[in-house]
Amino acid sequence: MAPHSIVRWFLLASLVSAPAWAFPWMVKHSYGSCATCHVDPSGAGQLTPYGRAQADVLVRWRTQPRKDEEEVPRSANFLWFIELPELINLSGNFRYASMIRPASSSPFVPLLMATDLYATLNLGPVVAHVTTGVGTYSTNAVAYSGPAAIAPLCDPSAGRCSVQWVAREFWLGAKFADEAVMVRAGRMNLPFGLRNNEHNSYVRALTRTDINVGQQVGVSAAYNSESLRGEVMGIIGNFQVGPDIYRERGYSAFGEYSLSHNAYLGLSSLITYAGADLATQQQTVRHAHGLFARIAPSEKLALLAEGDFLVWQSPQQLDRIGFAALAQADFDLMQGLHLIGTLEAGHTGAGEPGPSVGGWLSATWYFLPHVELRIDNIFRRRSTPGATIAAFEYSLLVHLHLFL
Repeated sequence: MAPHSIVRWFLLASLVSAPAWAFPWMVKHSYGSCATCHVDPSGAGQLTPYGRAQADVLVRWRTQPRKDEEEVPRSANFLWFIELPELINLSGNFRYASMIRPASSSPFVPLLMATDLYATLNLGPVVAHVTTGVGTYSTNAVAYSGPAAIAPLCDPSAGRCSVQWVAREFWLGAKFADEAVMVRAGRMNLPFGLRNNEHNSYVRALTRTDINVGQQVGVSAAYNSESLRGEVMGIIGNFQVGPDIYRERGYSAFGEYSLSHNAYLGLSSLITYAGADLATQQQTVRHAHGLFARIAPSEKLALLAEGDFLVWQSPQQLDRIGFAALAQADFDLMQGLHLIGTLEAGHTGAGEPGPSVGGWLSATWYFLPHVELRIDNIFRRRSTPGATIAAFEYSLLVHLHLFL
């Protein structure tokens, strides 16, 4: 595949929000360990049966408080009514959005973000997990699949590409020590920072740790207890991107400690090497190291923050230094109806006129079991290398998410 094709894929994937069922704000309900509700021990992606039940109890919109003796409805099951055996866990993920950019030559952009099926086999201590779906890509940004596509690997410069087969995750794992430890091998999300829903935020885009197309093949070990959780992963590369010179090797890791039942502090570290970087086409060693925190002052408010120190080393620029930061407040107007305010900033040290900064005003409504309607107002002052001034951008993103 041509290098410019890979670069376009990466840049386009960074423009839009992505599929997820990741709620760092569950700290409001004293849920610090993501392994309780998610198949991935570090959070995001497919829910366990217990996670499905808690989504109905704690996430779905309610006008009246839930009674303690009230049973979890069948709608929490797969496809809202199918109760599966413990051996297998199936779920689907569909997300469609519309992006409105008033100042753009193409002000209205429909986005098919995800049409994925998740499947997990639980064979005692052994767990096998795979996701598969379809995506599309075109030069006019109508749709995309990015580095998660398996086939066909088409060249966007030749015109519109066909529907593609997408596989974001596939891994085999085993649990040890009363399920406190999980060792996995395969294509997985990188363990780093917050797994927040704003996947095109600077902390996710500049560290390349989003859960839409940022997965890598490798081996990992995760640990979860009441007071400590963490994961370390040896990165072998993304084999759905080629040639091999573009594949990153290295490690990614995080650890998070519980200061109390509603306050958590974590640190992350990542170092990778690639013979040719996707963005610069240069041999690059990439560093990202930082802190993140989740705090719930009350049952209605969650505060999330992440700050990362970034370094790019190449033969031409030995120490290009940057950063990425995010601060977010998530407030429940009532159960299932959230108002979210986000501030962010990022800098790549590549000659931009100052850092890029942004603000998000968002509202999300979980109005039915496993259904989410979200509206994002995104304001950004974006700096680009070589520009003399930063450009202001506004976009409105409206998306519907079904997690079947």
